[in-house]
Amino acid sequence: MTNRRQFLGQLGVAASAVCLEGCGHDEAFVLAEPRPEFYFGVGIENTWMVQAEPEKDGPRRVLDEYALTGHDDQWRDDLLLAASLGINCVRYSLPWPRVEVAPRVYEFGALKARLEYLKSLGLIPILDLIHYGTPPWMQDGIADPRFVDSLGDYARATAEHLGGLVTHFTPYNEPQVAAALCGATGTWPPYASNPAAFAKLGVRIAQAMVACSRGLRSALPSATLISADPINWQLADALFSDLDADDPATESLRAAVGSFPASLAYGKVPLKHPLSELLTSLGVPPSELDWLAENGERPDVFGYNHYPDIVDYPNGPDFTLQSTLPLAQAARAATGHVEQGLRRAQAYFDGRVYLTETSAGLSSDARAAYATALGELCERLRSSGFPLVGLNWWPLVQAVQWDYRDRITQPVSEFFTPGGWNNALYDVVADEDGELRRVPTPAADAFRKAAPLRR
Repeated sequence: MTNRRQFLGQLGVAASAVCLEGCGHDEAFVLAEPRPEFYFGVGIENTWMVQAEPEKDGPRRVLDEYALTGHDDQWRDDLLLAASLGINCVRYSLPWPRVEVAPRVYEFGALKARLEYLKSLGLIPILDLIHYGTPPWMQDGIADPRFVDSLGDYARATAEHLGGLVTHFTPYNEPQVAAALCGATGTWPPYASNPAAFAKLGVRIAQAMVACSRGLRSALPSATLISADPINWQLADALFSDLDADDPATESLRAAVGSFPASLAYGKVPLKHPLSELLTSLGVPPSELDWLAENGERPDVFGYNHYPDIVDYPNGPDFTLQSTLPLAQAARAATGHVEQGLRRAQAYFDGRVYLTETSAGLSSDARAAYATALGELCERLRSSGFPLVGLNWWPLVQAVQWDYRDRITQPVSEFFTPGGWNNALYDVVADEDGELRRVPTPAADAFRKAAPLRR
């Protein structure tokens, strides 16, 4: 087994992808929303991390992307921008802390209004239930003993209240990144940074994913669940020595470890498995792993997140290799890495796959070239019979980089920077009066031209 430093270093690869009250719905409206042949959409960055008590959280400030980017004030305009791209769906959310204001006290009014507007634009909302953060009354975040049951209850209440407006859900966004930032790098509550914490918190996330999926399906049997999982393909090589690169079992192990904890939540890891043995050696009770193996909840569509600038160009990160290649050629090479990841993910999960998050390009022209290459990739995969059913560009509107939470002396304007996952179709620029304007980039037109993919 690798030493602690190597283990945490590998997890940093994953973490860098960083990182209405009232009656229930009207049963007459609980119908399965037609699934398009191809989901063609965007996502609006909605990370939140609201724990900011000095005694527990130190000198950290609240990270709420909707507030910081001005989306709370401009959400109608932002959703209109999305619709103008010719898409048919949007990955969206309203922060869990704003909806469950106290344990089992839900306020769905604001989310309902936004979903109604999305639907009026002809867009399918794909609702994230949790995008990393928990309500502030869970002071230790995912380590809070109420976390698993609370997420399940929240999911059930959401489906009961909003089932007439939304039938597509992502139960848990990027569970491995969440486990890494909370349990391995010490970035988010409970600020742990050791292999045992990563293992135990990851298992708790897997349990919460099962609870969330069951909550949604019990209240809304017609729900379509779409996951959103990155896969750290290198992690197994760091944790296990002497892996045979040509052995099919090695590829399966890489996928199981690289998608942990999702691989547990989906019932892909039996008790007698190298990953299970590693987790038990780190203090996870075998009974918990056995329960997950027997009670896994597979999504209806396997979402795969891939940002080539992050995972494929470690010396960059820049898929253009500092402009040493023609943009079109560099972009096709970047989407080649994405294709390899999609094929490996589909082989492991054995189902329909959806490229739920991707973007690349430190410059707007690079983003445009990548968007064009993505369209070519999707057309080629679909024409070959590969079961790719969707593509989302992330994000629609430039967001605030996550280190805003920790670099507390810098103003928010310094954190609207491209890179990593934050390669937007619309940049955000502050006017003299402080209004945050949306400025279109060439990538918006390039992505719009791929609109026939949705048919």
